[in-house]
Amino acid sequence: MEVLVVQWNLGGRLVAEFDSTLSYHRAGASLSLEGLRVGNASLLLPRVGGADSGLYTCMVIHSPSRESRQVELRVEAPPHVSVSGTVVRAREQSNVTCIVSGFYPGSVNVVWLRDDKVMGVPETPPAQLGPDGLYSMTSILRLVPNISDADANYSCRVQHVALGAPIQEPFRLSVLSRPSLTLQTVVTPEGLGALQVQVSGYYPPDITVEWLRDGAILPSIESLPTREPDGSFTLRSCYILDRPEPDTRVAFTCRVQHPALPTPLEQRVTWKETDVISQDRTPNKGPEPSPTLVWMWLWLAMVPPLLVVLLCIGYRSYRISMSSIRVWECWPEGSVTALLCEAEGRLRARDSLTWASLPQGKELGPGQPRELSTLMPKPEQHRMVTWRRNLGLGRRRLTSVLTIQTPRNKDTFSCTFQGARGMKQTHITIPGVAAGGPLLDGDMAIF
Repeated sequence: MEVLVVQWNLGGRLVAEFDSTLSYHRAGASLSLEGLRVGNASLLLPRVGGADSGLYTCMVIHSPSRESRQVELRVEAPPHVSVSGTVVRAREQSNVTCIVSGFYPGSVNVVWLRDDKVMGVPETPPAQLGPDGLYSMTSILRLVPNISDADANYSCRVQHVALGAPIQEPFRLSVLSRPSLTLQTVVTPEGLGALQVQVSGYYPPDITVEWLRDGAILPSIESLPTREPDGSFTLRSCYILDRPEPDTRVAFTCRVQHPALPTPLEQRVTWKETDVISQDRTPNKGPEPSPTLVWMWLWLAMVPPLLVVLLCIGYRSYRISMSSIRVWECWPEGSVTALLCEAEGRLRARDSLTWASLPQGKELGPGQPRELSTLMPKPEQHRMVTWRRNLGLGRRRLTSVLTIQTPRNKDTFSCTFQGARGMKQTHITIPGVAAGGPLLDGDMAIF
């Protein structure tokens, strides 16, 4: 009587067997009855994992014969590579992790590169075998980054037997550096008040700087960000104050938003109007009186008092003096410039000061009317503040400040006083940043 027995073993452990019936000791393993009838004792193993690798022995007993053969099953699975922890803070201990997973066998080599040069000795513990029969491991690169490291090209390179060539996972560090604020209040000799803030030491360059009063965002003007030798950025923001009521205190908030800040950074500053008044310049007294004016006042002293008052009002009502445009730079580099213009005298409620710029490419000739273009075409690049101050004896001073981003090339600006009895105008030319900064000249015309 013929007897057929087929056994498959892995390292002495029975995997599958046929001895009149089929039996299996590995989930999913199978032998084909049709194949056995024709002498095919192949073993089918689906979903092969690392635990299936090794030396298999196939023994066939067909009485009176017995034969056995061995075959090695090598299981290889290529790794998957990913990098995490690339968002780091400048000058702080940071860990960047290279995750290597799903590979077999468990021997793998990990190397860290910076600009294609091997970096130090990372922390790389042995690979761990998972429940799926595949290995995984992590390699940790410890570093204290500087801002300059954001410009470097990093990569995690992995070598494994299942790979035809090493896998190299490139990445760049997202370096964050917190901004710091330096606030100050400034009063110029002309009595112009401003709030300034210097925001420094931050990276990346994307940043939002706002001035607020009672929660409302105020119009301000900023310098262009400048890069410091350590790679960080510095920016300055300036807010020209509207004049509050005398002897009042007004609280302002400077708010900065930046990727390095979990919440906006805010600082408060309190402005007291008397701080401006105390440094305000004295009223413009005008030129010394001529002998003719002295005799006129002597003559007025001999006429009835009521007539003197009427004559003085009539005489002073149209004497409006206008200053030349003066300049104040929010910052020494001249990226932001404030132009200040004043008119003084017996001003009326409807009297006004307006600003305009000369159309680009045009020049003011000796006989050319001082009619310039409308105010700057980009409102976000300028801000105008105007206020009045009583000087006593019916006299008032009208002050207007135009804050601009200093033009790159030469540009001309005008300030025009429009009153009931006529118009006065003054203009000034700014050489521009490209010409070395706002070294200014100006003149005045009366119409």
